[in-house]
Amino acid sequence: MDIQIRGGLAEARALAGEHKGALAAYVVMGVVFPFLLLSSEPIFNLRTVMSMIVSPYAAYVSGSIAGPLYLLGIVAVVAAGAMLAAWNALLAEIREGYVSEIMYGMVAGAGFLVANIIVYVGTGLLAVLPIMTTIGIAEWNSLGGGAVSAAYRLALSLFGTWIGARLCLTGAIMGAGNRLEPFSAMAESWRLTREAQGRLFAFYFVYGLIVAAAFGGLVLLHGAVIWNNAQAPGTVLETAMSFGWVLLFAAYFLGQILFAAGFLRSARPAAGPAEIFA
Repeated sequence: MDIQIRGGLAEARALAGEHKGALAAYVVMGVVFPFLLLSSEPIFNLRTVMSMIVSPYAAYVSGSIAGPLYLLGIVAVVAAGAMLAAWNALLAEIREGYVSEIMYGMVAGAGFLVANIIVYVGTGLLAVLPIMTTIGIAEWNSLGGGAVSAAYRLALSLFGTWIGARLCLTGAIMGAGNRLEPFSAMAESWRLTREAQGRLFAFYFVYGLIVAAAFGGLVLLHGAVIWNNAQAPGTVLETAMSFGWVLLFAAYFLGQILFAAGFLRSARPAAGPAEIFA
């Protein structure tokens, strides 16, 4: 079983051309709507964050942390549901319409989200617990002038990228086969990516660097706009930066969907339908 990056990207482009309407609809559901929800909470405002950095002892927000956490939970479920609905629209043999796709996506997306939390949080805990139970976090961070902990964090980041590459087909497999249970899809993704894990790791590593660079650049640009308009919030330029964030998140959202769908489609000639949808 092998997956070629070039073939997968060609499949992704073909899917994007075939399903422009569905992708636009699910970008609205999975990016624009969550962005508007988060914009209503002051703690997620970059101006507020910068003010807290400059003057950490001043009170810029009030209320319980439960509100923002609750809002983040809603946004995560909606975004995951939109992703599963999009994969279902792109890869299911017969489309059943937006209502059916959204209903499927919200149920399957919740399971997909929980499974990913279990995998990544569990991996993080396994990596941190030995340190916490031996020398302690503070001592570990100061070990070797911080170089040891920095190298360890880098290694964990690379390991997380490899795990993500091995499980990258999970959502696409779920959407293609109308699956609600994510763990069998994770096992299937692990099997399908075995031969191509090196290529997929390199692809997602570079992709992650590009996204991180774009994110960092937008933070610096938006921060400069806020700094130069510190006394006049809500200027046209500052409002325009919000569209930049929406575009960045939309590009990332589409990339996550299309790359996985394209890689799954590229694997199909090497495997029978019974293997893909088992």
